[in-house]
Amino acid sequence: MDAQNKKDPVILVVDDTEDNLDLLEFALKRKPVEMLRANSGKECLTIAREKQPDVILLDIQMPEMDGFETLKHLRASQETAKIPVIFLTAQRKDPGSIEAGLMMGADEYLTKPIDTDELLVRTKTLVQLKRMEAELERTKADFMAMLVHDLRSPLAGIKDVIEFIRELERGDRNLTPDHFTLLSASQESAERLLQLINNLLDISKFEAGKITLHKESVSLPQLVERVAKQMDFQFRQKEISLDLKVDSDLPHVQADGGKVGQVFMNLLSNALKFSNSGGHVEVAAKQATEKTAGLNDAHKVVVVSVTDSGMGIPAEEIPNIFQRYKQASTAKRVRQKGTGLGLAICKLIVEAHGGSIKVESQPGKSTTFQFTLPIA
Repeated sequence: MDAQNKKDPVILVVDDTEDNLDLLEFALKRKPVEMLRANSGKECLTIAREKQPDVILLDIQMPEMDGFETLKHLRASQETAKIPVIFLTAQRKDPGSIEAGLMMGADEYLTKPIDTDELLVRTKTLVQLKRMEAELERTKADFMAMLVHDLRSPLAGIKDVIEFIRELERGDRNLTPDHFTLLSASQESAERLLQLINNLLDISKFEAGKITLHKESVSLPQLVERVAKQMDFQFRQKEISLDLKVDSDLPHVQADGGKVGQVFMNLLSNALKFSNSGGHVEVAAKQATEKTAGLNDAHKVVVVSVTDSGMGIPAEEIPNIFQRYKQASTAKRVRQKGTGLGLAICKLIVEAHGGSIKVESQPGKSTTFQFTLPIA
């Protein structure tokens, strides 16, 4: 049974001094709380991933990895990003550490010596807030699913009717070129609206934890080739070359092929949109070893990159590029407008697989999106 379903909240206490942990454990022995203990930042990261405590009480002053660095790693991992953290400071006259901790994502702070009653009150408050937020996300996802279903069904019908009329026109030639142009524009608009609806549904499901990944052993070379074939016409139409540098003997990845295919589709569509006619897009993949954030252990991954010769992204905009509805300023210079959801969905899918995604760009020259997937 996980921590969220237990009657008593589970709190992970992180302190490098064993005596402090012993004293607090003794003080909490008869309290309505279960205490886990860690005596280093690295041990905190491991236990937080495995046990998923309701709250983490994190001491700031620790050797090797202090509280600030530990908090940074906790917030950077999808598995631990939403666990509430209470910072523990050595003295009340330390506003700098308190402010820095809150700015980095700490939820509360306490000072030594610890008042166990105050700790329990703050823990209970944070657990209630976390559960309320989770319930709100579930409600929002349910509403979005209902809304999207109600919108998608008639829109799909309109799209099918447009395609049917276009097929009739190809055979009978009863429509004028102007009529055909209007039908083509209508079909394109319907497809874009349908994609927007699907993106909104994906975003809401991921954020509510309702996306189920159907993982299996997937061949990335075959997956990349399949997506490239689907987009071949669009690349040829815009006269942009697509080069696949993916080793055929890459080890398989453990992934949901449909979702990873969606990542490729979004990244290639992005590269296509921001590349000028005559440009070049390259997809590459290789095997590598990746360290677990904040820990000494490592695991084998496949590193995939999509590089275009487009207009690039200004450096100051890169930190926000994976946020919902955020688009680079260069998006204003292209004819095909986006929604700002494609890259956010890529990030959610990759992180749901236990991978990571990043971007590097040289304005006016190129942009490279790179993501990792664990090897099966």
